[in-house]
Amino acid sequence: MFPESGLSNLAAVALTTVATLASAAPLPSQSAFFLSRSENRNQVHYALRLDEACRPVGTRPVQVYWRMLERGASEVEELLGVEQPVYGLEDPQPVDATADGWRVRVRLRAFPSRPIDITTARVDGECRVQAWTKLGNSVSRLEHVFVKTSWPLSVDFVRLDGVGPEGQPVHELIRE
Repeated sequence: MFPESGLSNLAAVALTTVATLASAAPLPSQSAFFLSRSENRNQVHYALRLDEACRPVGTRPVQVYWRMLERGASEVEELLGVEQPVYGLEDPQPVDATADGWRVRVRLRAFPSRPIDITTARVDGECRVQAWTKLGNSVSRLEHVFVKTSWPLSVDFVRLDGVGPEGQPVHELIRE
């Protein structure tokens, strides 16, 4: 489920110091889910760029960026090239119309065998963006991916957190 090379890459990148970029990426308003690590409060966000009709924009509508919470709530940065193999997304990002809105299918490079559907729909006049993937035995709303790292360069586990079909919290633990 989680390729051995993916865990090795994740461990290497998790312990890499993120360089400050000269210009920060704009903060998208529709984050679908985020990834955090045990080593600090910074987060990697996966956000959907939308137009006024809640339709995904472009051929790669999901933007991946850092929220640098260690420096401040509004600090954001793009992913570095070395971080792409772990936190980046596989191509393509197919966009499909649904009965309620739109769906974009993505795959994290570290989890290529587990697709994530990011959906958008207009609810009460606002665009609602949510991520969906299999957690345990059912498709659930994905909210958070937590990576527990340990020194030097290893990953103890990855935990997926979400909300199940009945509204209950669900978690899945992935170990090497």
